[in-house]
Amino acid sequence: MHLTRILELSDLAPGPRGVSAAVSLHAHTSYSREVARDLPVYIEQIPVIAPLYRRELAAYRGRRGQDVDFSKGWWHPPASPDQVWRTEVEQIERLLGLAALVSISDHDDIRAPVALARGGTACPISLEWTVPFGPGFFHLGVHNLPASRGPDIAARLCAFAECPHPEELGNLLDDLNDDRDTLVVLNHPMWDLARVGATRHAALLRTFLSTYRDRVHAVEFNGYRSREENVRVCALSEDLGVPVVSGGDRHGLTANAVVNLTTASSWGGFVREIREWRMSQILILPAYRDHLVARKLAVVADVLRPYPANPAGPRRWIDRVSCEWQGQVRPLAFHWPDGGPVWVRTAVMAFRALTSPVAVALLRHTCLRRDTVPLSCEIDHAPALQVDPVAV
Repeated sequence: MHLTRILELSDLAPGPRGVSAAVSLHAHTSYSREVARDLPVYIEQIPVIAPLYRRELAAYRGRRGQDVDFSKGWWHPPASPDQVWRTEVEQIERLLGLAALVSISDHDDIRAPVALARGGTACPISLEWTVPFGPGFFHLGVHNLPASRGPDIAARLCAFAECPHPEELGNLLDDLNDDRDTLVVLNHPMWDLARVGATRHAALLRTFLSTYRDRVHAVEFNGYRSREENVRVCALSEDLGVPVVSGGDRHGLTANAVVNLTTASSWGGFVREIREWRMSQILILPAYRDHLVARKLAVVADVLRPYPANPAGPRRWIDRVSCEWQGQVRPLAFHWPDGGPVWVRTAVMAFRALTSPVAVALLRHTCLRRDTVPLSCEIDHAPALQVDPVAV
């Protein structure tokens, strides 16, 4: 028996509160390394820039005798750990008037939560673990590792991500399950991250879950995946008999668009609510209603925007994007101190124009309408928790 309720602010009943906190899961900071493999898909859709891009690729192929390998490029989100933490806490306090539990989970990296914890912030040790599986891979959100052993466990997980030995996967998942306060979430399970094709990805997902389903505690309703995909995730949760939990998956400056409500006041209590009671209440915030294209454009704007006042981090986009060249990984600023070739500078200017606040607002009010279809649903039946929304 498990229960997942998906609510919106309008569903929250007034009266005595039955929740203690709101939980923000799956947020990325400047420590997260994001693969640039998907960039060609977006560049090909930009008028004027697309033909320039194709011409440059052809010229590169002529010079090098091979195509550009975008899988050897990475970019980093612009927000620092402290910025991510503050915006998540501020949103929860402003909208709901609740205490905030925030888990930062960068890709195969725990530097952000470790740094925050050292500064006195009650941030759990978490990461988004890349799990190679056959020709594909999955992302597991691993939240609230034990403070004493967390760095050692994370190091083992990251070593597996870099050099997987399939026979070790079960042991690693067993170790994660041994601590009852650690939560393991299958993030965006329907997303074909490795681009092996929908049919093959579905087969890999079935094989993974048939083997390890008892060691995965929940599947994720992702704040940056489509409504249709998240509905399929809810159906998957019913088949598996595990709850759905929220995962904002933020990469920009905007706080997560989905959170969890919990009766617990600590991370251990929330994890047991999911793992043992199998109860989850997801709250969809108003931002999720904005068209997904508009929201992704806003992230692009955050990534490309210069931050001249940033005292401790990269100020230009070419400082936040890196590539491997002759065995060494360096930021693009090393290769392009003046900002890159003309077509790159032109593409960046076009992106900035397309993602300016005025342009995005215009898109929202014309072709990118807000989704007004009700999302609230219930998997199995139980009474809703009570919470007073403070402001919308």
